[in-house]
Amino acid sequence: MNGDANGTMKGRHGEGFALVTGASGGIGAEFALQLAASGRALILVGRNRGRLESTLGALRGPRAAESLAIPMDLSEQGAASRLHAECAARGLVVDTLVNNAGSGVFGAAVDSDPQAVEAMLRLNVEALASLSALFGRDMRSRGSGDILNVGSFAGLQATPYFAAYAASKAFVLDFSLALRAELAGTGVNVSCLLPGYVRTAFDANAGIGSPAYLKFSEANSLDAATVARIGLRALARRKSWTIAGARNRFAAALFSLLPRSIPPRIMRAALERLI
Repeated sequence: MNGDANGTMKGRHGEGFALVTGASGGIGAEFALQLAASGRALILVGRNRGRLESTLGALRGPRAAESLAIPMDLSEQGAASRLHAECAARGLVVDTLVNNAGSGVFGAAVDSDPQAVEAMLRLNVEALASLSALFGRDMRSRGSGDILNVGSFAGLQATPYFAAYAASKAFVLDFSLALRAELAGTGVNVSCLLPGYVRTAFDANAGIGSPAYLKFSEANSLDAATVARIGLRALARRKSWTIAGARNRFAAALFSLLPRSIPPRIMRAALERLI
């Protein structure tokens, strides 16, 4: 790894690092693998040290050996600032930020564990917004950079039994579009990826145990590698936002034709048949 005159650490050809949050598995690990294969050096961030190290060891590419892992729970208060400060202290230049880390809480909103909801919102909303601002400011000062925020198809409409989760992902899309407009002309691109069902550990981590729901989820899921590829392609093409999957795009188009109060009623009826 080479240092410049200011002591910042860059890879060969003066390139910076791509930082991927939630890189312990699922879509985040696929983002990391695909970015490494394309020639990027990675900063992997996630809660599970062992799984994070496993992702790091699986990276293949001309700069894979320059990559590193920073275990951190971004749902903790102030974690985003600590991560940014650690990268700065190490002299790591982040020119691509993939805000992938996220979690879900499933169940009736009034029955949800407030602490679980608060931790989810710190991760899905606060950490993403803070990391975008902190690293986005650095990118703006350099005149270049890319930010990919991972939202969700669920963020396009209010979703019963995923009320707080869907609302947090609505924030991700709106925040990304506003940030993109603010940074227009600065050389910094902001894109937002909206996946639907994905074959990851999300359902299990959200506490979903219904066999009917899990069967439906599996049948309508895309694999994580495909979703990551769609997101990185959208980022490379500087698209403002993209929905992963033809079925999801069709459903989004259909729901957009309805009054906003109707899709939640449809979603409630559909989910109650599954749970």
